[in-house]
Amino acid sequence: MKFIEAAKNKKIGITFKLTSYYKNYDFHFGQLDREKKYNILEIGVRQGGGLWTLKEYFPNSSITGLDIDTKCKQHEDKNNDVEVFAGCQTDESFLKKIHQNRGPFDIIIDDGGHTMDQQKISFLKLFPLMNNDGIYVIEDLCTSYWPQFGGGGDKETTINFLKQISDKSTSRWASRCSEAAEYKNNAKIDYYDEHVDSVHFHDSICFIYKKKFDEENLNEFITNYKKFGTIKL
Repeated sequence: MKFIEAAKNKKIGITFKLTSYYKNYDFHFGQLDREKKYNILEIGVRQGGGLWTLKEYFPNSSITGLDIDTKCKQHEDKNNDVEVFAGCQTDESFLKKIHQNRGPFDIIIDDGGHTMDQQKISFLKLFPLMNNDGIYVIEDLCTSYWPQFGGGGDKETTINFLKQISDKSTSRWASRCSEAAEYKNNAKIDYYDEHVDSVHFHDSICFIYKKKFDEENLNEFITNYKKFGTIKL
């Protein structure tokens, strides 16, 4: 099933997404076993279409919604394992509560308020709580370029934050080799060095893959690189 077909065939609600997002979801979610039970969180429920698109696409999964508007509770159906929590996505204690009640999550989609603080705080709190091999998605990164959402210019935007996160996957060994220039990633390995497997940017949306990658693995990788160099085929 294509993701857009799930949106068209959902039981409840209206879905609001950029057309290009559907092919992005097909690319990333198409590799998953749709019949498996995943714990999925969507931040930003609006008219419920996103929740029920996910339920159509992953029929055996547990779907959780988070929205600041209490009226969004009307889109839940606990008999079908679709539950909505009302609260703020920057409230760290509230996010922890959702994790405790419905997590740990395998997939998190942030389609919430889209401000810089909302996107970054939610990621920094929830990504460490996710299961390994999980996927964290942030939609509508266009707001990083719009002042009314806290974006634009040289500000600490979400897109700039994600570029720094991408360094955790693209320079994991390179920044620590003796050939490397002095670099911020040269310090002791932090949580994101160990757990950011890859970062995929598309138009206004980003997919961050989580995978445990510890310091022992990193040191082994550097040692092997030093020993063997590049592979010629």
